[in-house]
Amino acid sequence: MANEMMRTLFHSRGAAALRRAAGAIAIAALALQALGGCGGADDSLALVGGEKIDATAIDRDPLAVLPSGAVMLGYLDAAAMFTSGLGGEVNQIVTSLLPLGPESNFVPSRDIVKVYGGLYAMQGADFCAVMQGNFDVDAIRRSADARSVTVIGAPLVKTRYADNDLFTAGNVGFVVLTPHTILTGNETGMRRALDRLRSGKLTRSVPSWMVELLGTKGASFAVAGDLSSQAAVASAAGQFPFLAGLQYVRVIGNFQPPGVNFAGALTYTDPQSAANGAVALRNLEQIARIATLLSSWGFGYGSVPPMQVAQRESDVAFTLPLGEGIVRMLLRTVADTARSVALVR
Repeated sequence: MANEMMRTLFHSRGAAALRRAAGAIAIAALALQALGGCGGADDSLALVGGEKIDATAIDRDPLAVLPSGAVMLGYLDAAAMFTSGLGGEVNQIVTSLLPLGPESNFVPSRDIVKVYGGLYAMQGADFCAVMQGNFDVDAIRRSADARSVTVIGAPLVKTRYADNDLFTAGNVGFVVLTPHTILTGNETGMRRALDRLRSGKLTRSVPSWMVELLGTKGASFAVAGDLSSQAAVASAAGQFPFLAGLQYVRVIGNFQPPGVNFAGALTYTDPQSAANGAVALRNLEQIARIATLLSSWGFGYGSVPPMQVAQRESDVAFTLPLGEGIVRMLLRTVADTARSVALVR
C-alpha cells in the first residue's frame, strides 16, 4: 500500500507544479469534533454573505469554509483513526482543542467523522478546521450559557462575531455552522474564516492541487503544504536539515498494520537541495531507530521498519511505516502541546 501511495504522489495530476515549491512535514490533523443530537429551528439555514442559504451547501463542501493562504492543509478520516487502536491518545488531543464536557453531549469517538484543517501565518501560528459529524446544538448552548468549566480548566464562553455565536475556552473554540459541520481553531483563525463567510460567497479559496491530494483514494489522512514564502522554514532548517530549500510537501497515509503508514513527496528548489534533503531524511530514520533500541530495553515503543527514500530531480519521495507504540508516544506529545496552546491567551 505504501508503494502505491508513493506512485500516486509522483504521477498525480499537478505534480509538475508541485516541483516548484516546498513544505515542512507538520501534520496538523489535530483530531477535531462534531457532536450528537439535533439543533434549533433554524438549523436548516446558514448565513453566508449576509444571506441565508441551505445549510447542506456547507455540509457538501466543508473546504469552502477555510480561509485562503493556508501554509499546510490537512484531511483526517477521524472515524478510521478512532478505530485504529490510537483512539485514547486522539481523544486527549480532541478534548484539549475542543474542550467540551459531558454536559455538551459530546463523545469524540462517537461524534467526529471527518476533519479538514489548515495552518496559517496570520498573526503568528494560527489554525482553523472544519469538522463534520453530528452535534447537539442545544446542549452546547446550555453549557455555554452556564459558563461551565471545561476539561482544560477554562470556562466555555459565548460571544457574538460576524453574525455567529462563537464559543471559546482559553484560546481555542468553535462555531456551529450546521447540525453536521462546525468551525474550530484559535480565535484569529476562526475570525478570519467568519469574516470570509460574512462578506463573500461559499466558494473554495484553497489551491486545487491541495484539494486533489486530500481526495487521494484509499488515504485515511493527507497533508499538503506550501512553504515557499515562509521565512520560518529557513530558520528551522538548522534543527531539521531536510527543511533547507524545501518548498512543497505532500503526505498521505493510512492506519493499517503495523500501525500508521506514511507516503510523501517533498519538492525542493533544485536537485542539489533535494539530494541534501534525502540524506537528511535518512539521518532522521537513524534517529527513529533509537526507538527500536529503547523497545528492546523494555520501553515498549515497538520496532521501526525501514524508510524508503528516492530522489528524482527536485523531488524526494519516501514511505515510512510506524508501529502503534511509537505513534502513541508522538500523539501524547501532541496532546501535551495542544493543551498548552489552548490555555494561552
